[in-house]
Amino acid sequence: MIAPASALAAIPNELPAEEAGPFMCAGVTVYDALRNSGARGGDVVAVHGIGGLGHLGVQYARQMAFVTVARGRGKDKEPLARKLGAHHYIDSGASDAVAELQKLGGARVILATAPNAQAISALVDGLSVHGRLVMPAAPTEPLTVSPMPLFLGNRSVAGWYSGTAKDSQDTLEFSALTGVHPMIEKYPLSRVAEAYEQMHSGKVRFLVVLTMGI
Repeated sequence: MIAPASALAAIPNELPAEEAGPFMCAGVTVYDALRNSGARGGDVVAVHGIGGLGHLGVQYARQMAFVTVARGRGKDKEPLARKLGAHHYIDSGASDAVAELQKLGGARVILATAPNAQAISALVDGLSVHGRLVMPAAPTEPLTVSPMPLFLGNRSVAGWYSGTAKDSQDTLEFSALTGVHPMIEKYPLSRVAEAYEQMHSGKVRFLVVLTMGI
């Protein structure tokens, strides 16, 4: 195959090939969203959802020197969130996420990786003044956001769609430099149907990678 160099990304020697794939899909999506979010070191950044996108988002937020808040459902997810680098954990089933974020001064950025329109809409009030809610994953239902919190706090809601080949290269290099790793489950290509079923059943933590023998 012949391809233009501008459309390719080189895999750093420090990264195994099975990690490179997730980085150039889920990884670049959240990495590029965060680095273009307007947040700076020391800002409060909340990651809504600890799944395929979110578990990488928490790691990147921590490595970018943000005060990292992970929001998930269930107390059982807190140890994982802390291990990934979260300074704070909010259990959406046991506490008011907006109130908890405002105790921290409000989030400069909320990265909404779990595509639940109702849950995302409710998070706008958890933003700080000039805060931004960024969605790298699109919910199927429309958002219902009151305009007043946006006006009064100069807040905004934005989407972010993946990145370019150069963004993928940056994601790979940043991940190798800072020790970010995707949580993957590997399946040989001969078991692709089983891998697909496991992924769609929600049993995989968190990404499936198909491997091919030489």
